[in-house]
Amino acid sequence: MPEVGSIKAEMMEVSKLKGTLTLDQFLEKAEFAQAFLVIHKGKIVYEKYPRLRPEDHHLWMSCSKPTASLIIDQMISEGLIDENAPISKYITDFKGTDWDHVTVRDVMDMASGMDIEDTTESRFDPDNIARRVYESEFGFENETRGVELLRDVLRSTPKKDEPGLAFNYASGLTQMLVLLAEAVEGDRWAQIFDRRVWSKVGAEGVLQVHLTPDGIAAAHGLVSSNLRDFARFGMLYTPSWNKIATEKVVSDEILDRIYDEVRTHDFIMAGFDGPVFADRVGVDDFIANSRQWDLVWPDGDLMKFGLMGQGLYVSPSKDLVIVYFNVNNEDLSAHRFARPIATSGLFDK
Repeated sequence: MPEVGSIKAEMMEVSKLKGTLTLDQFLEKAEFAQAFLVIHKGKIVYEKYPRLRPEDHHLWMSCSKPTASLIIDQMISEGLIDENAPISKYITDFKGTDWDHVTVRDVMDMASGMDIEDTTESRFDPDNIARRVYESEFGFENETRGVELLRDVLRSTPKKDEPGLAFNYASGLTQMLVLLAEAVEGDRWAQIFDRRVWSKVGAEGVLQVHLTPDGIAAAHGLVSSNLRDFARFGMLYTPSWNKIATEKVVSDEILDRIYDEVRTHDFIMAGFDGPVFADRVGVDDFIANSRQWDLVWPDGDLMKFGLMGQGLYVSPSKDLVIVYFNVNNEDLSAHRFARPIATSGLFDK
């Protein structure tokens, strides 16, 4: 479908590619653009690899966060987890900490009120939990504490505000979901995800789940695959799931929960990343975030961003999936094509 390549988007202000470009022009001119794929009703309608081989693995970055929420939502549906219970009810070594006042749902929605938010300032503050989470994941020494373990860092997180007041985006919260899944199922997260999700997907290659030095799956972003397998994960949320999976992994109940429990627009815009996300897509007509997805629109479309310009856009109503890989942490203009593609009218039938 060559028409997809003609869809236009205005570049971000920070971009060296000024003005409005078509998708084809962007992929040609943006030296950081690696690959772009659009799938409609289970069929590839647009696929380009300007700077990547189709078989190459690439990090999903934070686009992998919904892998963690999907597992938790499955467990909620099975009655294994009460989303309104404190997360420390299940992660028992966290009892007696400030996590006692944070529900599973608040962790799912990045609404914990804990002092763990990822911001420009927190990532460079050696005393902040957000920075210490990343340092511990890579085995880096903290300036004053030396090398720490991720679990210990998360356990020490202090309360900042009441839960549920604002969107406080944090990769550490996704890691809390990893610990939650392991506590409930009594297994390592990678095995849980493979058993519950990936083993049911007809993937072309392996899904690489990268671990911290102490063996915890970094599901918040250190997951990698080729582009088509990345899209296959998105397809699990569409009516075409049966074209790539042996069973329905994302139930109607899970999708309904994403929509029915979505927070308000004021909620997401009250957080550091709400306005940041609006700038990335060039519009602010979304409702809010929900269950590790960054944006939910009134038409039911979902979007997840990843560091350095990775993107996952899913439209269950249009049976549409858009995925792309990039390697630029400043110019994130690639995100501005997803919504225009979905609303172009090309996929309304």
